[in-house]
Amino acid sequence: MTRGDDLSPVPIQELKLLAEGRRWQVEQHLSELSSLTPVRGSLSARHRGNVLELEGEASTIVTLCCDRCLQHYNHRLSFRSHELLWLGEQARQAGLEAEVLLSSEGDRSGLLGLETDELCESIDPSGAFEPEHWVFEQLHLQLPLVNRCGDACPGPPSATGSSPQPIDPRWAALQRLQPPSP
Repeated sequence: MTRGDDLSPVPIQELKLLAEGRRWQVEQHLSELSSLTPVRGSLSARHRGNVLELEGEASTIVTLCCDRCLQHYNHRLSFRSHELLWLGEQARQAGLEAEVLLSSEGDRSGLLGLETDELCESIDPSGAFEPEHWVFEQLHLQLPLVNRCGDACPGPPSATGSSPQPIDPRWAALQRLQPPSP
């Protein structure tokens, strides 16, 4: 197995000391995600005052089970994400404004004021950032809600098919109230 950069947790205080932040090249299987191919991509984390700026992209192929025919099929997962994690819940509860240094094409002088309720997630500033778990979360969010192997699925026809469904006689009176379809 080819391993990428070590995706072990990094203390937030260590990231604070790195002016350029930290970058990881990912080319490995994740412990929390059963995938057919290694996860391949990159991730960067930068300490920006009272937020952690995360940017990454990755892809892999997973095997899913079709909800209609129960056959297994391969599905590509990929993400491209940019996220800000609030460092510390105490400041959010006090209603402090988040001051975030954001880089725009190499210029780090831009200061962006965000309301704390715009930042949904927080992380303990004395804790650690877990890059492997963050990549897992981003890929997991890309999983389909309903697993379908494709249009040629041999399972039962979907409810949106072109064949009319038989109408329960108890509801026939309501059917007559519906305007005719063109």
